[in-house]
Amino acid sequence: MQKIKKRCLRAAARFKNSGFARKGVLALGALTLTVGDMMASSKGAAGFTKATTEISSYQTPVSNLMKAIAAVIALVGAFNVYFKMSNGDQDVKKTIMLTIGGCIAFIALSEALPLFFK
Repeated sequence: MQKIKKRCLRAAARFKNSGFARKGVLALGALTLTVGDMMASSKGAAGFTKATTEISSYQTPVSNLMKAIAAVIALVGAFNVYFKMSNGDQDVKKTIMLTIGGCIAFIALSEALPLFFK
């Protein structure tokens, strides 16, 4: 029994010191890293795909919300201009331009929103 044990230990030591064993361990390590990277990248790609579809599904409601905000800006701005005109304020033109600028900005952003997701 002792002879078999000694022979096995010597064979293991020779195998451990051989170039074949080193190359085999390196190949196994590289294979493990490659497979691990491939699995991680596929999970990451699936996550990015899911996130893209989720965000794209919010596109229409957000666009409609921005148009509604532009409508509210127009209504509030119209009342603001009316009250300034009836009180005789000097900055009526400035208020009109700010109201129109705010409405145009929100409408332009709501129309440009789909371009970010193409």
